Amino acid sequence: MHPMPKMLRHLLALSAGLALGGQAFSHGYISAPESRNLLCRSGGNSACGAIQWEPQSLEAPSGWPERGPADGQIASAGLSQFSPLDEQTASRWSKRAVSGGPISFSWTFTANHVSKGWRYYITKPGWNPNQRLSRASFEAQPFCQADGGMRQPPKLLTHQCQLPVRTGYQLVLGVWEVGDTPNSFYNIVDLMFADGGNPPATTSWAQRGSIYPSVDLQPGDKVATRVFDAKGERPDLQTRLSIASALDGQRNTWPYLLASRLNAQQTLLRAGQLAADGVISPVQGQNEVFARQDSGLNRVEVQIEKAAMPPGVDLLVNGLAAQQTIVGGQLTLQFSVTAVGELELNASVFDHGGRTLGLATATLNNTGQTLRIAIDKPAPGHHQLVLKGVAKGSGLLIQKTFDLMFVGEPAPGGSFQYRFPEGLKAYKAGTRVLQPRNGRVYECRPWPHNGFCVQWSPSTPQFEPGTGSHWQEAWIAR
Repeated sequence: MHPMPKMLRHLLALSAGLALGGQAFSHGYISAPESRNLLCRSGGNSACGAIQWEPQSLEAPSGWPERGPADGQIASAGLSQFSPLDEQTASRWSKRAVSGGPISFSWTFTANHVSKGWRYYITKPGWNPNQRLSRASFEAQPFCQADGGMRQPPKLLTHQCQLPVRTGYQLVLGVWEVGDTPNSFYNIVDLMFADGGNPPATTSWAQRGSIYPSVDLQPGDKVATRVFDAKGERPDLQTRLSIASALDGQRNTWPYLLASRLNAQQTLLRAGQLAADGVISPVQGQNEVFARQDSGLNRVEVQIEKAAMPPGVDLLVNGLAAQQTIVGGQLTLQFSVTAVGELELNASVFDHGGRTLGLATATLNNTGQTLRIAIDKPAPGHHQLVLKGVAKGSGLLIQKTFDLMFVGEPAPGGSFQYRFPEGLKAYKAGTRVLQPRNGRVYECRPWPHNGFCVQWSPSTPQFEPGTGSHWQEAWIAR
C-alpha cells in the first residue's frame, strides 16, 4: 500500500475533528446543589455571559486531572464563549450552605450519553478563593465516584456521596465522563461550610431576594428595595439609595452601597454574602437579601428609578419622506436632526425582517445636522428608521421610530392609478397599479379575468401582482 500523502492525512484529521466538534451540542449539568453555570441561568449568579443560555454545554477533553481544561479555564471548560465563569474571588459567586457528611449530587441531562462514570473533587483546605482555579486548587483524588457502566443514564440521576469536612468557602468540581465521545463535562459547585462542618450559624435567616449588578446608574437615579409578606408590600421596610456620582452608580458599586444602607436601617433584613462564621456582609457586585425566619417576609425585589429627563431635552427630525425611491439599485436616506440638549445619537435602518441595512451616529449639543445613511442592497417594501438619543449626564434615552416605504422606479411611461393594495375593491379591467415590492406597474386583465384582480388578502396572496403564485392570471406587466 502506498503511504497516505501528508496533506490527505491532515484533511482527514481535520474532518474528524470537525465531526467530533459537531457532537458538542447540549448535554447536562449539576442541578443539585445548583452548579455555578445553572445559577447563571436561574438568576442566582449574574453577569455570566453566554452560559446563561446553555448551562449544559461545559464540555472538554476527558482525562482529568492529567488532561481536560487548562488551569485558569477550569470553570469554563476552556471554552472562550463561557470565560466569565473563570472569574474567581471570594465574593463573586452565590454559594449553597452545606455541612460535611452525607450529600446528594444530582445531574440533569439534556442529551443522556452513554456514560463511563462520574467523579467529584473538592478544593484543598487553605485554597485561595481569589485566584483563578488550577489543578493545585483541588484534591488530586475524588471524594466520590460512580460507575456509568457504559449505559445511558436517566434524564435525572442522583449520586449519594460523603462530603469531606471543610470550613468556609469551598468548591466541588463534578466531572461526567461520557462513553461515546472522548470528552467529559465539567461543572463547578460553589459551597459554604460552617466551622467544623456544622450548619451555618445563620439558620434564623433565609434568602428572600438578590441585588443584581445589572446596569450602571447615573447621578440622580434611585434604587430601592421592595419588601413583601403574605399580605402584600411592606413600605415601612423599604430601603432607598440615591446615586450621587457616576462612581457610585457603577454596576458593582451601587449594590454594595444599597446593601450597606439596608443593614444599617433594617433589623428584619440583611444583605450581602454569607460567610463561614454566619455573618452576612455587603460585597462589591451581587448581594443576596436575607430575612429573619420569624419575620413573615417572603420576597424582596429591587426597583430602579431613572432620573427625570432634563427639562426641554428632545430630538427633532425634519425632511424625512415616508416614501423613498430606489434609483439604479441604490438608495441613500437623507434627513436633518436637531438636538435640544446634549445627545449621543444613533440612527439605524431596519428592513421588515429586522436586518440592519444602514446606520449613522452623531454627537449633538443644541445643534442640528444632516444625516445621510447609505442603504445596503435596498429592496422595495416596508422599512423603519429608529433614532436613539442618549442624554449626557442622565443617561436617559429618547427613541423615535419612523415607518418608511421603499419603492422602485416606475418603468418609463408607467403611470398608475393605485399603489397596491390601495383601492383594492375598485380594481377593474384596465386598472393600473404600482407594486411597491418591485417598483413595477401592472394592468388588470380584461374580462373574464378581471375578477381575480380584487381577490387578495395577506393570507391569500396568490393573485398579488408580480409576486403571487398565479398573478399572471389576473395582471399584465407594463
